[in-house]
Amino acid sequence: MIWGAIITLRFSTVLVAFCSKFIVNSISNITVSGTISTTFIGFILLLIIRNAAKYITVVTVACKDKISLVINVAIRFSI
Repeated sequence: MIWGAIITLRFSTVLVAFCSKFIVNSISNITVSGTISTTFIGFILLLIIRNAAKYITVVTVACKDKISLVINVAIRFSI
């Protein structure tokens, strides 16, 4: 049973490392071309992408007319 958890943890670690390498290479290619600065990517784009799941959750719940839950989630994300 514990071996399944260890294998899953190792697989997840390799997957995260691969995705991180891909993101770093992509950011390097964009900044080398001079289109967007590294500062803009670090302070603006990565923060928006990191919070994308929160935004999607709030919009999905709002579409279901559960305003009290939307307010609750929005306040919780602001703290």
